[in-house]
Amino acid sequence: MTATLDQLLDDLGGYLDTPDDACMTLPPQAYVSPELLDLEIREIFEKSWLCVGREEYVPNAGDYFTIDVMGEPVIIVRGTDGKVRALNSACRHRFMPVVQDKGNTKRFTCPYHAWTYATDGRLIGAPHMEGSRVFDKKACSLPEYRLEGWMGFLFINLDDDAAPLQPVMASMEAATKNYRIADQTEVFHYERVWEGNWKLSAENSMEYYHHIGLHASTVGIQMPAKGTYMPESPATDETFTHERCSMGEEYIGGKDHPMNPKGDLRGLTQEELTTGYMVYVFPAFTMAMRPGTNNWLSFRPDGVDKTKILGGYLLWKEIANEDPELARARAEMIEKVNHEDSLATSELNKTVHSRKAARGPLSHFEGTVAQFARYLARTLASDRAPAQRVAAE
Repeated sequence: MTATLDQLLDDLGGYLDTPDDACMTLPPQAYVSPELLDLEIREIFEKSWLCVGREEYVPNAGDYFTIDVMGEPVIIVRGTDGKVRALNSACRHRFMPVVQDKGNTKRFTCPYHAWTYATDGRLIGAPHMEGSRVFDKKACSLPEYRLEGWMGFLFINLDDDAAPLQPVMASMEAATKNYRIADQTEVFHYERVWEGNWKLSAENSMEYYHHIGLHASTVGIQMPAKGTYMPESPATDETFTHERCSMGEEYIGGKDHPMNPKGDLRGLTQEELTTGYMVYVFPAFTMAMRPGTNNWLSFRPDGVDKTKILGGYLLWKEIANEDPELARARAEMIEKVNHEDSLATSELNKTVHSRKAARGPLSHFEGTVAQFARYLARTLASDRAPAQRVAAE
């Protein structure tokens, strides 16, 4: 039976006052409902900070790349003034994209009628417009989106009135400070479209329980699922969730492994040295970290059954420069891991449509998934906790 949006929101509301260890998965219909996705786009993705890449993608003046952000055609460009901006790519004349893909330029020239824009978005040339009584050159700049940086990452917000990024990242930044994220560089870039709802990709990225099966022959060797545990609640502001997984004893101070910590490890705690650390910043940004390394992903829905995946693998810059062979080995491993993770979207996408599909109990290793469901409930169904519904009746 197909659930209505109202029923799905009631189901979400149930998470508001349900402890993590008493939570079930989301209903299967939550992953296939176009109505729920429309609401998620309006209330989440069009109002939240979304990771669109890294500053190192545009290191020099004039460097740019283009990206679709929830249907918005965006140019990320470092202007000749050194500032990184997010500009709308549609020409202010008749909507043609002024540029595609990536590259370096001193100006953007529309391929349709040759209107030309500076790298800060200002219109600097519009041929044969002298006869127009309504043409105003100053009013024809490429519109700009909110863009802010964090530790080398770039985040965009489609809501011009959104609160700043830093308060969203502050609690997570404090929890990850010893990992020196700002000192990392990307050695492997990842962009794909996975077949399946964005929440399937998101949930898979925030728990280590699936190491027991999906990653049994890759990262599950070094970090077996049985080592999973939930640290103390990450923050009172509920901006993110997190989880740790202990390394197998044979890899602590002993047997070598391509993923073992390398480089300057001073300042890291014993817990940080001997565990993997996953943080998931709501709504759609995750980092799976070890000392000196960071496998990050960002998720954007592309319809109810497709997810745009943007990510990469980071190393401390000194490791990447001094040991390119290690960087190559790590990148090779992460490509395998990401392929395995893609199956947690595409294969689940087939079965959640089954008429026999039903909610299942979450493991105590999946408290992060329960907290993700609670985030969805706070954002989409804050007035639907069971106690509130009873009172209203």
